[in-house]
Amino acid sequence: MKHLGHTRSNLQQSHAVITPETFVRTALAEWPGSAIILHIAPVIGLRARFVQFTAEMPQGAQASASAHGYQRFAFVLEGELEVGLEGQTRTLGPSDYVFFPAGTAHTLKATHPTRLAIFEKPYEAAAGQDAPEVVWGNERENPGYAFEGDDHLMARKLLPDDPRFDFMMSTMSFAPGASLPYSEIHYMEHGLLMLEGEGLYKLQDTYYPVGTGDVIWMGAYCPQWYGALGRSWSKYLLYKDMNRHPLAMLGAGLK
Repeated sequence: MKHLGHTRSNLQQSHAVITPETFVRTALAEWPGSAIILHIAPVIGLRARFVQFTAEMPQGAQASASAHGYQRFAFVLEGELEVGLEGQTRTLGPSDYVFFPAGTAHTLKATHPTRLAIFEKPYEAAAGQDAPEVVWGNERENPGYAFEGDDHLMARKLLPDDPRFDFMMSTMSFAPGASLPYSEIHYMEHGLLMLEGEGLYKLQDTYYPVGTGDVIWMGAYCPQWYGALGRSWSKYLLYKDMNRHPLAMLGAGLK
């Protein structure tokens, strides 16, 4: 049905569902030789306060730190990556991730064809708090915890629960038939990438079928709920801003 313009992608004022058949590849100066799929960005029609993109790196491609000094969270979807930081290198494979605080010089070199999920945002400093440190980890080695006490719904925090960080990265894993225990409405926004499986995401008043590779943006106060379908666990990677007063998000503040 692609030739008839059919797509599951949908853009609304409070949310967006962006599916692989609509992905368009572009380039970014910090990622020479890589194909970039910019999923979520603060442009007309999408009032996001962060950027989420997929970087498709051929073997040998190398990326540098953000030229604007943004924080960066990189999650390896497939392939192998050599991270250069402070004169040392470290190799990352699937499900490995790294967080770079704002202004941290680093390089990312693909030693094999590699796909990365990238999240970037300006850092919002908090009074009396030092800047956060570099964080390394592997999602599959994180034991996680039963969300709301339901062992069919596992949450894994990928960054420390620490007020120095102004956003959180996590994964949510659902057994077949499991769901969020209630619809959520909150001031934080989300960026989401479906890593595995399939299910239904309710955003505002619409139910969207979603599966591996789909991206979702949820704006502040967008009603949201997810239920897993199929015969295998489903999992998504989730961004949300946190630890900062909502009025600080106005930039210049109230006059």
